[in-house]
Amino acid sequence: MKFTKTAAALALAGIAASPLAQADGHEGGGPVVTLSGYLGIGIVGSDADDIVASDAVEEVLDAAGVVVVEAADAVEASEPGNLKMFGDDSTINLRASQTLNNGMEGYANYRTDFALSGDAGKGDNIHLGMKGDFGDIRIGEVPDAIEYGQMAGDIMKDIGGEERGISYTGTFGGATIGLNWSPVGTLNGDNAGGGSDKIGIGAKFSAGGFGIGVGVGDVNEATVMSVGASYSISGVSLALAFKDDDAEQYLSAKAGWSLGAVSMGLTYEGMQDVGDDTKIRFDAGYDLGDGYRISTRVNMLDADTDVTDYRLLLSADF
Repeated sequence: MKFTKTAAALALAGIAASPLAQADGHEGGGPVVTLSGYLGIGIVGSDADDIVASDAVEEVLDAAGVVVVEAADAVEASEPGNLKMFGDDSTINLRASQTLNNGMEGYANYRTDFALSGDAGKGDNIHLGMKGDFGDIRIGEVPDAIEYGQMAGDIMKDIGGEERGISYTGTFGGATIGLNWSPVGTLNGDNAGGGSDKIGIGAKFSAGGFGIGVGVGDVNEATVMSVGASYSISGVSLALAFKDDDAEQYLSAKAGWSLGAVSMGLTYEGMQDVGDDTKIRFDAGYDLGDGYRISTRVNMLDADTDVTDYRLLLSADF
């Protein structure tokens, strides 16, 4: 399936231009600015085998010139599974919103992401837009409608996630439709930034605890898609999803349970075509109140490394 990307881009540009044409000046008392953030610090470890030190080895050839011993670099002893401190993408977020002359809400957002140490921070989730009864138009880092069917998590493959482009999202009752377009790159000063030549469209619907979603797109001339369904009742949730990134297919399932401050989740995802890797994740958390939360996670990966990792995390939203 291929999309006419130029036509889609012009359609999105036309949607964006319509409300702009209605505004003929600034009015109102100025923007409402909201400062928020997230901080997560934890300990992570794994059952990865210790690495034994070894000396460098020179290549050895036999009389016929055939390699009988491969060359190898020296290896230092290490214990990669040992417990380590880590920061969980701690952020500071700044958002401004105000009523425009045409009655719609205009908004702008900027976020800075930090590591636990040794990181000056980097900009993320930078976007601006406007929304009203017709829907929400955004430019910058935008939601990706290809992900609408990704309803059971993305512990192995995130089918979407384009961070630069223009999007439209409309919600009508229990139905939501989305459309996004991204050019092949962006300019940051004199440097060309990375990106995908992408067009995506999706729809999702929810009613009575049931939810279904589907998203399709063209990414660098490759067709990608996701389709999923979910159901939740009385603190119990179930979800199933299928994803196809043109090179590989993935099947994922997720079950969740919550009661009061306690929540648990179990997620499975596995390759269905070229590879046969699978991953299982267990999550558990306890809400301490006022934005504070303690949680744990265990990842069991069935792959060449066959490593299980685990973590304990204390986080706060403010």
